[in-house]
Amino acid sequence: MNTNTQQHAARDENLQILRFVAAALVLITHITFYIGERVQHGFPLWNGGEAGVPIFFVISGFVMQLSGSRLSRDAAGARQFLRRRVARVFPMYWLMTTLKLAVAIAVPATVLHNRPDLLSTLASYVLFPMLNAEGEVRPLHGVGWTLLHEMFFYYVFALALWLRQLPLLFCSIVIGGLWLIGLGVDEQSAFWRVCFSSLNLLFLCGMALGTLYQRNWQLPLPAALAALAAALWMLSSADFRALQHALLASFNIGAVLLVGAVLSLHTAAAPRLRAGLAALGDSSYSLYMIHPILAPALCVVMAKLHLRSPYLVLALVAVLCVVIAHVVYRLVEQRLNRGAARLLSWERWPAFVRR
Repeated sequence: MNTNTQQHAARDENLQILRFVAAALVLITHITFYIGERVQHGFPLWNGGEAGVPIFFVISGFVMQLSGSRLSRDAAGARQFLRRRVARVFPMYWLMTTLKLAVAIAVPATVLHNRPDLLSTLASYVLFPMLNAEGEVRPLHGVGWTLLHEMFFYYVFALALWLRQLPLLFCSIVIGGLWLIGLGVDEQSAFWRVCFSSLNLLFLCGMALGTLYQRNWQLPLPAALAALAAALWMLSSADFRALQHALLASFNIGAVLLVGAVLSLHTAAAPRLRAGLAALGDSSYSLYMIHPILAPALCVVMAKLHLRSPYLVLALVAVLCVVIAHVVYRLVEQRLNRGAARLLSWERWPAFVRR
């Protein structure tokens, strides 16, 4: 294996591990919420896991830059890009949304938040931004709010390909321009909150990192380690997070630094551990999708089994969610994605549609 191939393999493994870490952070934050709500009232919410979402967004921008650069800048490239993204995002999301809807209808007392109505349910399935009864921009399956931003980014990226534009430049103009407009306009509609959010800038940072990586630019080891240390401090410091939110709203500098540092770090240590964590990164989307349904149920089961130690419940629920999510990924998600990709294959569409 040549040096270039080794670097690409290390990058892919590092990104998959980081995907798992990001999903695990979100999982732990949500479990602390479920414990405080369903097991031991007053148990403190750990909100440090909120950093998982911006990490996901930066990684998404990076991956789209690399994968999108291999597509033609025309209508065919735009169609191919969107087909891949839809086949990747929607099947598992639709399955979990349908399960959440079924639970809400069959056992409404178990759904403490985000109860469905017809309009919000329809909007949830197509990932159209809407405010729920609590005034939040959340689909029926609550964690799907991040997919609203993802799909917005994908639509802008596909538009860049369709218009034969350089994706990084076009996305920067559109997404950055909307963010600047949003700074001067006080608007609280769901559509506005998604399309004009500073969160979307994280996709641009990921694309910029992808462009640098394509040009074989990486941080030297001392700089990468320094960036990693700075990123971990930024992500863990409550004071810094508060200052950052006051100045930059939802934009997260630590997430950008973390991804940039991880892309520049390569090690041959603990190959089996890294391979195992990377495999869990493969199932990070399943973990993200199923845990809001699975984790609360497991917390209730633990309480009924008289496991009252919140930290023991936290550990057990987290491990069970990770294991079950990986099984779901292998047995369900992969098959759904392959089926969706076949269904969306352009050659299978009627001839009059392809004209």
